[in-house]
Amino acid sequence: MLLSEILFAPGAKPRLAPPAALAAGEAQCAQRGVTSHDERAVPDFSISHAGPWVACAALTGGRVGLDLETSTDERIAQWVLREALLKASGEGLRGLREVQELAVHEGRVRFRGESWRVHRLGGFDGALACIVCSSEVAALESHALSPAELFVT
Repeated sequence: MLLSEILFAPGAKPRLAPPAALAAGEAQCAQRGVTSHDERAVPDFSISHAGPWVACAALTGGRVGLDLETSTDERIAQWVLREALLKASGEGLRGLREVQELAVHEGRVRFRGESWRVHRLGGFDGALACIVCSSEVAALESHALSPAELFVT
């Protein structure tokens, strides 16, 4: 099991420390022909919580953002998409003015000249969740854990 430090740089998205991040993604990158200087070489993650829910999205290479909100209202569905996109891009809420109206077309949304993949998630009773990522994702896996399972030592 590879353990890594999480870096919290001011004004930037939390990231895995570079040596461990590159080691974690090395085998995956070699299979895809990606060099260690490419953003797709570094694993990324995003965490969100709302009400009783906590969710984490992880991607072996590329950028990922996740948002989760307790609601089923369509306006909140738009908010969840915007926040996931801003998390994925690393812009955070600083970029909120740029994403007021987003149109998802064939599972993609455009932001700052890039095409992002959009995945709406189910499985959160009374809540909406969305993952936005920069890379193609062949499949999404979700695992529900109870607090007891999560904190087993």
